[in-house]
Amino acid sequence: MQLCLTPVLIIALVAGCGGGITTVSLLPATVTLKLGGDVQVTSPDIRLRLVEFVQDSRCPVDVVCIQEGSVTLRFSVSVAGGPESGLILQTGETDSSLGVVLRIREITPDRRVNVPLIDPRDYRVSLEISPAGS
Repeated sequence: MQLCLTPVLIIALVAGCGGGITTVSLLPATVTLKLGGDVQVTSPDIRLRLVEFVQDSRCPVDVVCIQEGSVTLRFSVSVAGGPESGLILQTGETDSSLGVVLRIREITPDRRVNVPLIDPRDYRVSLEISPAGS
């Protein structure tokens, strides 16, 4: 018996697998993640999974604020196939504890006054990964 998958079915299968895995073999790189999405950095051997949007205190784009606010994310991290640990990353900050530099470049969608809560499944995170020391 031969199994034939149409492009629509293949897309549906991939879309149903959490956030998917993005492999990065050359740094610096910027990847876009959604909740449950994974990034595998090949050198050094690091795997990151976006597991939680801890808080979003960003100023809505349709008002004027004194402070811009921030977003705090929690990642599950595994180095060289070792045990998983947690990593908290906030906009405006960097983390270099894994031998690379992590920085949140952008969070979408923007907050708006008439949309008090954003569904965590709708968030997209642009994450910059750079070599340490750059």
